[in-house]
Amino acid sequence: MYEKLTVMDMATQQMDWLAKRTELVAQNIANIDTPAYTPQDLKPLDFKGMISETQQPAVVAVADNPRHIVPQASPAPVVTQSRVYESSPDGNAVVMEDQMNKLGDARDSYQTAAALYQKQVALLKLAIMGHE
Repeated sequence: MYEKLTVMDMATQQMDWLAKRTELVAQNIANIDTPAYTPQDLKPLDFKGMISETQQPAVVAVADNPRHIVPQASPAPVVTQSRVYESSPDGNAVVMEDQMNKLGDARDSYQTAAALYQKQVALLKLAIMGHE
């Protein structure tokens, strides 16, 4: 039944992507004094692609031998920041203001996705239990 709940699945994927992005931003901030460090970020989450994936059967890696390793899917590939607008004399390209903006955006988006998820759960409860 969970596979049919695409809004909940999309909200979950969005929250996973935002959690991974927050990790990378924290890593960027932690390396603010590392010489020649280039900040990393995630490729944006593609909702149009997510919707088209729900209409087609998913392709899943199968381990047919106990010694095979089943790959774990990542929410989005990590990319090194391609445009560096500022850098310090030691070549570090982390700009604290940019990283803090990314953290704020991630927090706001996470709260929105979590609220959407909670609304979907409330609708399911209402549909199952009826009006009290």
